[in-house]
Amino acid sequence: MSQLLSVIWIDWYAYHVARFRALAEHPAMRGRVSGLELVGGSGVHQSMVFRSADRGELPIETLLPATGWSEAKQSRMAQLLWRKLDQLDPEVVLVPGYYTAPALAAAVWAKRRNRKAILMTETTRGDHERVWWKEAAKGRLIRTLFDAAIAGGNRHVAYLRELQFPTSRIGRFYDVVDNEFFRRGAALSRKTGTPAQFQLPERYFLYVGRLAPEKNLEALIRSFAAARARGSQSSLVLVGDGPLRPHLESQVQEAGLGPYVRFAGLKSTSEILPYYSFAHAFVLPSRQEPWGLVVNEAMAAGLPVIVSNRCGCAGDLVMHGINGFLFDADHEQELTDVLWRVDQWGAHEQVLAGRRSEELVSRYSPRNWAEEVLRLVRTVSFTCSKAA
Repeated sequence: MSQLLSVIWIDWYAYHVARFRALAEHPAMRGRVSGLELVGGSGVHQSMVFRSADRGELPIETLLPATGWSEAKQSRMAQLLWRKLDQLDPEVVLVPGYYTAPALAAAVWAKRRNRKAILMTETTRGDHERVWWKEAAKGRLIRTLFDAAIAGGNRHVAYLRELQFPTSRIGRFYDVVDNEFFRRGAALSRKTGTPAQFQLPERYFLYVGRLAPEKNLEALIRSFAAARARGSQSSLVLVGDGPLRPHLESQVQEAGLGPYVRFAGLKSTSEILPYYSFAHAFVLPSRQEPWGLVVNEAMAAGLPVIVSNRCGCAGDLVMHGINGFLFDADHEQELTDVLWRVDQWGAHEQVLAGRRSEELVSRYSPRNWAEEVLRLVRTVSFTCSKAA
């Protein structure tokens, strides 16, 4: 059978592998997909390695296995990718964005070879300041290079429409994780373990992600301190690492929060399961966040979620007052109020919100992502046949 689809990502995290596995195992695509990883060294986050080596027998090839993203020349990666696509000759290429030389090379390759390119995007209007003429040029670029696009949720689809990309060629469910991994893992941890077994507090709010300025963690710590001042008995656990860690540790000590805030460091996908399992609720306070896949993970693990209105997933995954709360990232008092409100929940309220989280995130599954990709492949293929 001919090669139907090639999927490209820079460095493959666990969620990339989960998405690709769903494509590779889909009955209509089995044996007809290939995965292309650009670099095998450190990825876009440089010193922080999130790359997953757990790929089984999946047909994934790394073009520069010993090189990191910051070390590799984009022109070199674009050349290697072009040659590999010539070798594989897929009917359709899934391309990660439109802002790197390899991504643009893949889209141009598809045009030159009379193949189809599908854009994978999680960009929204609110990610950056927008200038009208740049937006007009961007719209023309993606409409010229890409035959279809698959996005995360409502905000991402709205931005594509704003760029005048055809609605009929836009898919959803790009931002998915392996829900079953987190659901089963959390259930097993709760059944067989306790927070104390993992040196965790009995009751805590959880953050997972980079310790970086855009994550708004200084505000989270201040709001947590304010909730403690009201009488909260909860702790705060921060999982991850990044450039802001020394500053945040100093902030915690100066506020007298040392006994109540734990910096857990960077954890692998499997190591993170206990942290999700025993948390009272999950918090993502970011000022800038294209989506926020950690929200998917927390919801799949059955947690209530507290999410800033700047996160791309906010309008799709969070039902305010049902499975958690939304808050304005510019108003710390709102964050304090929702931390306090969730802190006062008993086990019954927490479990109900967690179950609702599981139900809501179930639509955002690798299986549904694969179905959307297949729908788009068929759409662009039908259009091509009809035009011919």
